[in-house]
Amino acid sequence: MMRASAMLCAVLLLVSCFHNERLADAAAEGNAAAQYEYGRRLLGGEKGLSANPHQAALWLTAASLRGHAKAQSLLGWCYAQGCGVEKSAAESRKWYEASARQGSAVACLELAKASLREHREPDAAYWLKPLAEAGYTGPQSFLGKLCLLDKGGAIPQAEAQRYLRFAAMNGDAESCMLMAYCYAAGIGVPRNPVLVNSWLRMSAELGDPAAKSLLTVPLDAD
Repeated sequence: MMRASAMLCAVLLLVSCFHNERLADAAAEGNAAAQYEYGRRLLGGEKGLSANPHQAALWLTAASLRGHAKAQSLLGWCYAQGCGVEKSAAESRKWYEASARQGSAVACLELAKASLREHREPDAAYWLKPLAEAGYTGPQSFLGKLCLLDKGGAIPQAEAQRYLRFAAMNGDAESCMLMAYCYAAGIGVPRNPVLVNSWLRMSAELGDPAAKSLLTVPLDAD
C-alpha cells in the first residue's frame, strides 16, 4: 500500500513537472495567460514549483503589460505587500486600477479598502459601486451607508435607499434597519410610517437588537 502511494506521488510529480515546463515555454513565447499562471505558481510555490517571489513578479509584470486583469490585480497585491518587488502604494494602486477598469471585483474591493484607510470616502464609493451593481451584499450595504452620510461623492444621498434595499433583500439586517430610517426621514423615498415598521420588523426578524427595541408592535405580539 505504501509502495503504491509512493509510486502515485512520483507519477503526479512527473506530471506537474511536465505541465510546468509546458507552461514556462508558453510564458516565454508571450502567452499572457501562461505568464500569469506561471507567476502565480512561483509566488506561492505551487504545483511542484519552489516559491520565487522575484521571478513571480517578473512574469506577473509581463502578463500585466499585456493587459491580463488577474495578473494586474495580483501584481497590485505584490506591490502592496512588497512581495518580490519593492513595496509601493503608488504602483499597487496603478495595477489595481488597471485591473478594476477591466471589471476585477478583487481589485475594486482592494481599492475601496485602501481609500477608506486613507479617509477618502468618495473614492471608496466609486470603487464600491461596480461591486454593488454586480450584487455583492457587503459593498451594497457599505455604499448605501456612505451615501446616507452624504459621502458618496458623485452618487447622491437619495441613492442610499437603492443600495440599502438591494442589501436588505439579500438578508442584511442592518440594511433593513437603515431602510426604515430612509422611510422615516424621506431619503430617496416618501415618508411612510407603515413601511418604517415593516423594515424594522424585517430587521428584527434577522436578529438586529436595535430594530427589536424600536418596533411599535413587538414580534411576540403575533
